[in-house]
Amino acid sequence: MKTKESKSGISMIKPTSFYSSESEKIKLNWFCYELSMGIYDKMKEDIDKHLKKHKISDDTLAEFSIYISKKMKDIVLKKLSGEIEKVYFSYEMVESYFPNLSNKLVNKMLAVISKVWVEQLSVCKICPTRCVSEKDAYCTMFDDKNFF
Repeated sequence: MKTKESKSGISMIKPTSFYSSESEKIKLNWFCYELSMGIYDKMKEDIDKHLKKHKISDDTLAEFSIYISKKMKDIVLKKLSGEIEKVYFSYEMVESYFPNLSNKLVNKMLAVISKVWVEQLSVCKICPTRCVSEKDAYCTMFDDKNFF
C-alpha cells in the first residue's frame, strides 16, 4: 500500500507571501518566511493527525503558518524596541484563525509554535544573514528564484 507523501513547508509557502513591493523585501520579512515554514513543518511532524481530525488541510495549515508568523513579526518588533520584555504566544493568536478548535488542540499548536520559535532563534544566532539584527536591510534571498 502506497502512502501519500507529506508536503513540506518550502513547497507550500512561497516568499511572495511576505512582500507586496520591493521595499518589503527586507530581512525581517525573510525571518517571518522561514518561521512560517518551520511552523508548518513542525505542525505536520508533531500534530498532523490532530489537524486532520479537525479537517485542517495542508493548504489551510500553510495559510495559518503565514498568518501566525506575520502576527509574530509585531511581537519581534516590540521585543527589539524594548516595549515588551518577554515574547509570548496567546490563545488569541490561534483562536482568531481557528475559532472552533478545542483548548487542547490550541495548546498543542501553541506548544509547537513556541518550539519553532526557540529553534528559529537558535539558528539565527549562528546565521550570517542576521535577519533580526539587520531587520530593515534589503534581503537578496527574495530575488533567488530557487525559492519560488
